[in-house]
Amino acid sequence: MAAPTSKSLINILFIILELLSALKSDDEFEGLTSLPVEYAFQTGPDAVFTRKGVISIASLKGNEAHFSQEKALDDEEKNMLKILAQNDDIYRLRVPTKVGQVDGPLSYVSTFMKACALYETRLSETITLNVDTSGNVLGVSTRTYLPYCQYNSVPSSQLSKFNITVEISQTLPGPVPDTQSYIQRMEQEKAEKAKGQQQDNRSFFAKYWMYLVPLFIFLLVSSSQAEEGGR
Repeated sequence: MAAPTSKSLINILFIILELLSALKSDDEFEGLTSLPVEYAFQTGPDAVFTRKGVISIASLKGNEAHFSQEKALDDEEKNMLKILAQNDDIYRLRVPTKVGQVDGPLSYVSTFMKACALYETRLSETITLNVDTSGNVLGVSTRTYLPYCQYNSVPSSQLSKFNITVEISQTLPGPVPDTQSYIQRMEQEKAEKAKGQQQDNRSFFAKYWMYLVPLFIFLLVSSSQAEEGGR
């Protein structure tokens, strides 16, 4: 038997690596490293969303994710947030539903909270992503540690950098009903019920011959004995 060549060994190595990749845990996704986060300091249906930064997800089940801010807030944005807080208005946030999508229009999931909460906590918030087992984003929510707004003034110098904690909530599929077995059982019960209700078209003798034959034999024997006794 010939010894394996280096080329065949390389092919075997590639096959092993592919198998290991296929067996990789479901909570690891190589593409989950560029989930953009956008925010809006404007009100109304035509509010303009601005890219805040990127959420990098290392593990779904391990709840390993962090946020990286791309740029600090400028003076105009700081003033917009301050006005929203003073007017008791809302701050909005959104993320795309498909991670790593580069082609076609993006679809988003969004959330909001009172702008004064973000303002008074100096841009500190916790973003929770609800994802399925494939890594698709089903929903997003945001909150701060502040239970209610106190409507205090915050220096603009403390409104430059977001302090964001990211949490991952994975939605696992529930038990799937055994529909096929249920349908088969229902069909079987239906067939048995129909069979039981089916009319019996056999003749009287065909139905009760097991009772008639012994009776006939008994009458025949009795008649024979009566004739012998009369002689």
